Amino acid sequence: MRKIITKQSIENIDSFEDVKPAFLYIPDISGYTQFINSTNIKYSRKLIHELLEIIVDSNILNLKIAEIQGDAILFYKLGTPPSISKLESQVKRTFLNFQESLEHMKMKYELLRKAPDLSLKIIVHLGIIGTIEIKNIVKLLGTDMVLAHRILKNNIKDKEYLLMTEQYIDSQLPAMVEKSFAWTDIRSGKKTYDYLGTINYKYFSLSGLKEDRKILQ
Repeated sequence: MRKIITKQSIENIDSFEDVKPAFLYIPDISGYTQFINSTNIKYSRKLIHELLEIIVDSNILNLKIAEIQGDAILFYKLGTPPSISKLESQVKRTFLNFQESLEHMKMKYELLRKAPDLSLKIIVHLGIIGTIEIKNIVKLLGTDMVLAHRILKNNIKDKEYLLMTEQYIDSQLPAMVEKSFAWTDIRSGKKTYDYLGTINYKYFSLSGLKEDRKILQ
């Protein structure tokens, strides 16, 4: 069983300089591999570049970027994680800005209208990381960084969803968790990974955001 990170443990960890609690937020473009394989690299590179920029510009929590890997951006915040209500606002902004931009791009580029559907899944995790600086570039290290990448591969069938690990959920007040994301049905899941053990998580489809944008108001 993985250790649960509480407010007290965050304060304790903060007393060490070499490790820090870190909130990880990873938007990942679903359908990316099929899209790249079915389109000319000259055009697909331009379109993916535009979509990744939209995700970066949707960062209302002022998260830092650790890395960009083709179809995913790993944002992070050291120390106390954002509240689940702030996370909800961030998820809505990221997903809807991505979807609206994608629709505009489909009107502009015929290639995109004929290509496999693209969408967005978002992974949220709270873990313990170490940092090293290489030529003024901060690199995040640790088991939780490995987990953040591995959990992109999970048991969820939906193409567009939010997944929050147990470690993040348990850092939040139960009453606030219960009130959050009232516009959807939150489900539970788990998956076992080699060397990492069983990861429990909550997840739900983001498709409803496209169908009812009034919830943003």
